[in-house]
Amino acid sequence: MNNLQNRIDKELIKEVEVLLGESTQISIIPHSGPDGDAIGSSLALVQYLTKKGKQAQIISPSAYPVFLKWLPGNSEVWIYTNGKKKAEKYINSSDLIFIVDHNSFKRSGDLEEVLANANAKKIMIDHHPEPEQIVDVMFSDTQMCSTCEMMYEFIEALGDEDMIDEAIAECIYTGIITDTGGLSYNSSQARTYQVVGSLLAKGIDKSKIHSNIYDNFSPDRMKLLGFCLDQGLEVLSEYKTAIITLTKEDLLRFNFKDGDTEGFVNYPLSIQDMLVSVIFIEKDDAVKISFRSKGNVPINSVARDYFNGGGHMNAAGGRTEKTLTEAIDLFKQVLPDFYESLSE
Repeated sequence: MNNLQNRIDKELIKEVEVLLGESTQISIIPHSGPDGDAIGSSLALVQYLTKKGKQAQIISPSAYPVFLKWLPGNSEVWIYTNGKKKAEKYINSSDLIFIVDHNSFKRSGDLEEVLANANAKKIMIDHHPEPEQIVDVMFSDTQMCSTCEMMYEFIEALGDEDMIDEAIAECIYTGIITDTGGLSYNSSQARTYQVVGSLLAKGIDKSKIHSNIYDNFSPDRMKLLGFCLDQGLEVLSEYKTAIITLTKEDLLRFNFKDGDTEGFVNYPLSIQDMLVSVIFIEKDDAVKISFRSKGNVPINSVARDYFNGGGHMNAAGGRTEKTLTEAIDLFKQVLPDFYESLSE
């Protein structure tokens, strides 16, 4: 594509070509609680592999947001928690497994042990930092804005850019815009826009995609957002940090559905001088946490060091089996040392 080159390692592509040639059954695994990038890249990959004559199946560790279920191929996705035996049988009989949009089995949720014990060859396609050595072939590039951008590069490097039709392009574009806030962050590379341009040339309707993603919410979801920004928001001005808290009772009150809180953590960063925003969501089995920051504030270190998580410098996730109160108290306790470390 013009003067900007494909960034996928050509030697690794040769290894993939061998593995694909030898494979008869392929599993594609996004991370637990998949977002637009995880589902978009997985759906793009499964449609591409099907075009190549391969038997491939997406098995998601858990359900994903309703606003992503318009994507082409969505109806064929298996949710592990809805049929564990069938999913495990498929994975265990696969000879190739793609680990998509995550780089640690810890982010595979209930599938962690199943994947760790699977005998199949494994390929990782991911853009998050600090990948674990858990696969046979690893495509890891933190400079790419999303795994969907990597998926485009991956297919192109295999010499199959012409196989990216409108449906696959819709999936890839969805992942790119959802992981960059509509190309507003983590998207400073010129190549990203070149990829987006090629997707538009495939005939995608970006207005339709935007509407399906951002104009497709329920009244309950909007009321939940209002609650978060009113009663659920705490501002720690001395640390330029905002905290949103949601209890199980809050979620029940607003008829919570998977994905309803997607993007909520970003809103407090619009407050003047705010550098960090964190949302704590109480679930039955754990407290789930999303971290966001601005500039050179490496909030992922807090997620990694204290909340069994990780991610990008400005966007990370974590979880803990502590109570909601204990989790928030721990975060507040580590904030002073965290900010002190930034000035060292």
